[in-house]
Amino acid sequence: MSQHALQPLLAPTSMVILTGEDAKDPLMLALLQSLSKAEKVSTGKKCPISLVGIEPTTPFSFPLFSTLDALPKSPDLAVLVGTYSNTSMEDIIASCGQAGIGSLLMLSWTSEPEDTLVEVLRQHNVRLLGPNSFGVCRPKQGVFAWLGLTQPLPGRLALMSQSGTVASALVDWATWQGIGFSQVVSMGTPVDVMPSQVLDYLSTDFDSQAILMYLQKIGRPTRFLSSLRATGRSKPVAVVTEHSIGADERVLDAALSRTGAVRGRRLNDLIAAASVMTNARRVKDGSLLIIGNGAGPGELAAQRAIELDIDLLSPQGELRDKLESTMAGRGGIGPVTTVWASCATDLFIDLAADALSSQECGAVLLTLSPTALIDIDSLYDLITQLHRTQKKLVMVCLLGGGNMTKMRTRINEAGIPTFRTPETAIEGFQFLVQFQRNQLLAKQTPDSHAFRFKIDVSEATQTLNQLLKSGQHTPHADELRETFELFHIRLISRRQASHQLSAPVHLRVFQDAVFGPAIGLSLEGAQQHKQAEAVALPPLNTILAKDLIQRAFPDEASFELESLLRNLSTMVCELPEIEHLELADVRIHDSGSVYANVTANLRSCKNWRRYEHLAIHPYPRQWVSERLLKNNDVATVRPVLPRDSGILADFVRSMSHETRYFRFISNIEELTPRMLSSMSHIDYDREMALLAVIHRDGQDLLIGTARYIDNFDDQSCEFAVVLGDEFQGLGLASYLMRQLFQVAADKGIRVMKGIVLAENKHMLDFCRHLGFSIKRDEDDFGQMIVTIKLTPTLLEKCRDTS
Repeated sequence: MSQHALQPLLAPTSMVILTGEDAKDPLMLALLQSLSKAEKVSTGKKCPISLVGIEPTTPFSFPLFSTLDALPKSPDLAVLVGTYSNTSMEDIIASCGQAGIGSLLMLSWTSEPEDTLVEVLRQHNVRLLGPNSFGVCRPKQGVFAWLGLTQPLPGRLALMSQSGTVASALVDWATWQGIGFSQVVSMGTPVDVMPSQVLDYLSTDFDSQAILMYLQKIGRPTRFLSSLRATGRSKPVAVVTEHSIGADERVLDAALSRTGAVRGRRLNDLIAAASVMTNARRVKDGSLLIIGNGAGPGELAAQRAIELDIDLLSPQGELRDKLESTMAGRGGIGPVTTVWASCATDLFIDLAADALSSQECGAVLLTLSPTALIDIDSLYDLITQLHRTQKKLVMVCLLGGGNMTKMRTRINEAGIPTFRTPETAIEGFQFLVQFQRNQLLAKQTPDSHAFRFKIDVSEATQTLNQLLKSGQHTPHADELRETFELFHIRLISRRQASHQLSAPVHLRVFQDAVFGPAIGLSLEGAQQHKQAEAVALPPLNTILAKDLIQRAFPDEASFELESLLRNLSTMVCELPEIEHLELADVRIHDSGSVYANVTANLRSCKNWRRYEHLAIHPYPRQWVSERLLKNNDVATVRPVLPRDSGILADFVRSMSHETRYFRFISNIEELTPRMLSSMSHIDYDREMALLAVIHRDGQDLLIGTARYIDNFDDQSCEFAVVLGDEFQGLGLASYLMRQLFQVAADKGIRVMKGIVLAENKHMLDFCRHLGFSIKRDEDDFGQMIVTIKLTPTLLEKCRDTS
């Protein structure tokens, strides 16, 4: 893949500051003062800075030029911080474009209409972050173009915030804790570059190992969730939102859980998450044991654990005996194991090691207050040794300031999550537990089941449209009975003596203001109490249905209810005409029939694209097809699934050295685990990978693949195609590309691009045959850029030849 489009904006190698027309502008002077200070104290890499505009009243060492044209070389980024009374934003954008500057960071404000700005930006091929941005930082590259009081330390944590003051506060706090950042992005008011696009960049940024987000708006929900899911599958993401961004609280939780991200409700939650995201190990099976010197801090931790429903370990049997032997009467054993404050440091570590050796214990939290008996230096050595000698999670809470502050920083830098308060430590642990649960949900790729069970969706749609045409916007159960039957829900009008569920339940489909249709499940009579209703977003599969049932009715299991939820989910996916649906007093009988009081509201959805109404798109089974090859093999062509990582790995290993080099433009022998995850676990809204698979010797064999990923400009994508060496020349590559053209066009993409090595003559001839235009890459003469427009004529030809 080529350089990400936002790299010059978020990780510039040079920048120019537009100082405006007021030499005393406070915003401009504050930024220059910050840049000057950062340049003096920075010992690492520096980002060259120039000024264009008026000379500031305070002298700075940066070179000053009168116009952008006068710069000796075009910088990556222009930073607009000064005010202009005689120059419009359109003129500034045009000047940047003409000077070869494709990225603009706007710290100031403008009253010019958003539509006008976007039109001019597109015209001059300039990307804009802001207006009203607080700036960007890339400490490793010496980029500190922001208005925060504290310059962030280099690290592995990325921060994206739509509030500049929140970003500034978090960076200040993290620096005090010794936590560093790979990237800081303060969005401001998004006009061009959206949160989803910044997320897309961070998902591919190797230096950013975990991401914190503070959001006020999300833009298009489908695109945002798609980007968040693509990011969350490879690195931890914590999200705090302002006022639920207009969504129902439970729907927002359900949406974020499907991306693998974890939601916090307070700024403190981001602080807790920051302490564990780049360091903590996976939480193993077993409960949490709290060990402290003195009862107070440990009890505060236990109280917060109970509030968050975290399972605390009460040592019993062999483990209790072992701990009591080590304790030797110097404290008490329990969920909070309390050691006398007069005890030496090594006792805490010995107790932790004993607990972690037991299967009952999944993690320990050491809560230590400063006492004369705590040997600070030996504490560090003992804790790091404990961390190195076993694989379970060790967390540390060091209360107090002074030497404790320095020790927190040292322990955190050693890769051990470290906290200042007991409550924050527990919240950090909860984050890890929730993250692991959400990662499981994010790996699910459910479809709507309509294709698998050959449901005639057109018949159901026709029935609903006829009801709407006749003015029946709130049809009765009898009028919907046949539609339910089509989706394998057999409604009956009379209760039977016995039923499968322990109590009647209540099901409803409702429309969230942000995320669209959602499914709510609760006990009958409890649905009015929001905390009693569990909510999920369609589409659902068995694992997601089980999760919904567990949240609504803990420790309950019902195969029949799972089936009903899956079928209801299929209805919601395929029939956007259902605006609201309520199934009250639901009873599932032994025969498989369902009794329910049904009420519904319908809406007209003419000319809606399939699944347009959903925040999360189902597995695109409509693109599954078969192709007879010239050697008489029959290949199944289908979108990739997460379980395909194995055959993808084998496919790449089986390639010749030349084929691998031409495909990846590098000398790789096999795919890394991260690459495999990225290639097999995709989000179908933003990318597609079509696999061609044949069945040989009782196993699936991958013989070719074509994929694209969109460029987040709503019009273009980048593609790649490769076949196994023995399956070239069979007509498969052309078929894969024609299918890929249709998938991309269905998503609204108009232009497809690719990078081909100039020496790959066979691929260049193949692209010419398909209709691509070819030109040399101006930045790398060893590469060619191939481009094709997905016109109606081309797509019609693809359908005819498929």
